[in-house]
Amino acid sequence: MQAVQLNPAQQQAAEAGNGPQLILAGAGSGKTRTIVHRIAHLIADRRVAPHRILAVTFTNKAATELKTRLNQMIGDDGGSVTSGTFHSISLSFLRRHADTLDYPKDFQVIDADDQKALVKRLLKARNISSDTLHPGYLLNWMEHCKHAALGPDDAPEQQWSGIDMRELYAAYQQELRRHERMDFSDLILNTVLLLERHPDVAALLRANFDHVLVDEYQDTNPAQHRWLQLLCSEHANLTVVGDDDQSIYGWRGADIRHILEFERVWPGAGIHRLEHNYRSSGAILDLANAVIASNSERHEKQLRPTREQGEVPFWRVCQDDYDEARQIAAALRRWRQQGKRWRDMAILYRTTRQSLPLEQVLGEEGVPYRVVGGVGFFERMEIKDALAYWALLHRCADGLHLRRICNRPKRGIGAAGEARIADMLANSGLRAADWLDTLMDGGPGPAGKLAPLAKLIAGLRAKAMQQPDMGLGELLDTSGYLASLSAMGQIEADARRDNIQALQDTIAVAAADGVTPVEFLDRAALLQSGERLAQQHAEGEEDDALSLMSLHRAKGLEFDCVVLAGVEEGLLPHQRSLDEGPGGLCEERRLLYVGITRARDDLLLTSARMRRSFGDISFPQPSRFIASIPETLLARNEVVASAPPGNSEGLEIGCNVLHPSFGEGVILSVEGAGDAMRVSVNFRQAGIKRLMLKYAALQAI
Repeated sequence: MQAVQLNPAQQQAAEAGNGPQLILAGAGSGKTRTIVHRIAHLIADRRVAPHRILAVTFTNKAATELKTRLNQMIGDDGGSVTSGTFHSISLSFLRRHADTLDYPKDFQVIDADDQKALVKRLLKARNISSDTLHPGYLLNWMEHCKHAALGPDDAPEQQWSGIDMRELYAAYQQELRRHERMDFSDLILNTVLLLERHPDVAALLRANFDHVLVDEYQDTNPAQHRWLQLLCSEHANLTVVGDDDQSIYGWRGADIRHILEFERVWPGAGIHRLEHNYRSSGAILDLANAVIASNSERHEKQLRPTREQGEVPFWRVCQDDYDEARQIAAALRRWRQQGKRWRDMAILYRTTRQSLPLEQVLGEEGVPYRVVGGVGFFERMEIKDALAYWALLHRCADGLHLRRICNRPKRGIGAAGEARIADMLANSGLRAADWLDTLMDGGPGPAGKLAPLAKLIAGLRAKAMQQPDMGLGELLDTSGYLASLSAMGQIEADARRDNIQALQDTIAVAAADGVTPVEFLDRAALLQSGERLAQQHAEGEEDDALSLMSLHRAKGLEFDCVVLAGVEEGLLPHQRSLDEGPGGLCEERRLLYVGITRARDDLLLTSARMRRSFGDISFPQPSRFIASIPETLLARNEVVASAPPGNSEGLEIGCNVLHPSFGEGVILSVEGAGDAMRVSVNFRQAGIKRLMLKYAALQAI
């Protein structure tokens, strides 16, 4: 046993006796090392047979890392310790005992594509269109039920547009059984059923293991929690490792109460706190501790540095979201000049729509980046759909644009009809928008079903250029496209509408600068990953790129330099979480804490005084999580000048103004000085205009 590698708290946790043990492992505190040493201690010092130890993780990556470290420490391929994810271990149990549940032991696990196809067939058999109930929403709802350990009979009553969701859930399960399949979530749910309802099988499974260890315990959902309770009910030798301060997955079923109430569920449990952080500088940890201390329901603990104090994190308040992106790019370049690699830096954000100005500015400045765990803004389904509509409106569409949206939303045009339309367009010799004009009074075959769309687009063209977003919002609304997103469920639909609104805002800004629709579409094409990655490959930098990702995606990762963008009310904390009450607010604070503790050396937080969102100009307040943090822990540009020095005549960002021709508006930005000073104003009727202040004749109101 190589205990010399452990600090006293780690060693105490690793060498704890039998019975339930809770290891509270703060961010960067060496939890995996502690788990490995505990397993080695059980084998070497307590003479537990390796194959009678079960180590459970949440991801295959974590399971592989655990096995690799065990092999390095004790050899023999990890000493035959059974390790894997909840799902893989459940699958091994069911391979031996599925017949008890009337499944064959050689049942198959259905893959995602077949799962979607099965649900589509169920809906089609009931004449339920995807515009009424999206297959993805039904799948997500059933998965949520399974995470809560609820089968069709136990699921809560749920009606969607008059459709009984429980009936569909029951039918889905029947179809799976008929095909001798289980889905991913069934693996855990059916293992719980084995342990609950079949005592003889439960006794056999329990007899396999004397000790069970679980990583990331704060992320367990009710089904996984019950799984562990049932498996360890006799020997109670359950060691769980986790951090309630990093519980950020409540939205997908994780229940923080499992780790907060561990001592109540398992009386007499040993409690071990790993508080020494081996990742971040002292200054970053001081900020993290100050932020998370405001959460009331948590185990008391404090991250303690093992490294130098380092630079105090900085909070920069920017003029707007594009100024924010430029300020972030400048900070990245400074870090680069200090010798940091792009791959050692990351920008983290709360919502995907925040990536648009970042991607645009980084692309313009030649900073190599990759969007981790997602797709670039202009690669998203709803953005491609929206731009296809918009291209038809402005007569710069091609056949692919028309084919993409000819049946979105549903117009009764199937796959064969789409192919026929493509052939008819090609044979016409016309551009897509011009050919669509010929269909206003109808057309042959499937083309005739495009007549309402053709009339709609033709009717909107005259006024499109007078609208800030050049007609995009009205077109998507009146065509029924926005309404069709509702079938995906509220959360998914809202996220996609948010992205479309971000696109509208971006078009409005570009139009104010004189960018034409063709030029805008060119910019969008160049920002898609294929072009960007090709450019990186040509430069030989494909392995050295900045990471852009959501805060949720960043958990478990670490970087030398981190930027947390949009730390303001409505974003972090997110408005949806604020609406949920105290529980949602606490999870948002934990999310900020996770973001802060990803940084090793340098940390920049940014906020915007003005942000374009949902078609409006908003002036968000700084996040309540950091506004009261003292400057000794978080340096800041205390006051960002709302206008540069010069003859601004008292006109500042956010000021309401009156123009003799354009009417009332709000100042968005002020640039330059003296006679060269320019202002961008969002007018209620005329949209965004950039004006020379000297000649603008603006009056504050």
